[in-house]
Amino acid sequence: MAYEGVSNYCHITYDWSIAKENPSIMYVQMGEETDSVYQVVFRSYTGAFVNFYVDKASGTTRMEEYVPTLDVRNEAGTIDIFDYIDKKN
Repeated sequence: MAYEGVSNYCHITYDWSIAKENPSIMYVQMGEETDSVYQVVFRSYTGAFVNFYVDKASGTTRMEEYVPTLDVRNEAGTIDIFDYIDKKN
């Protein structure tokens, strides 16, 4: 559920055309899991990461952007992951 929703969100929201020639430059992968939250990580072609923290019970998903080259973290908003389940770009 978490991976599918975040992947759909990322394919709708971000431009993946640059990844056609180099697919490893952008990706979505599962991160850590706790009792209450799934973490899903999106890597942009710019090298920035967006961590999605999906609440297992409610589907409320907090986003945090991390730019490793600058060591900067910013809250990036929230979404309801259920809005992106079974949705294709």
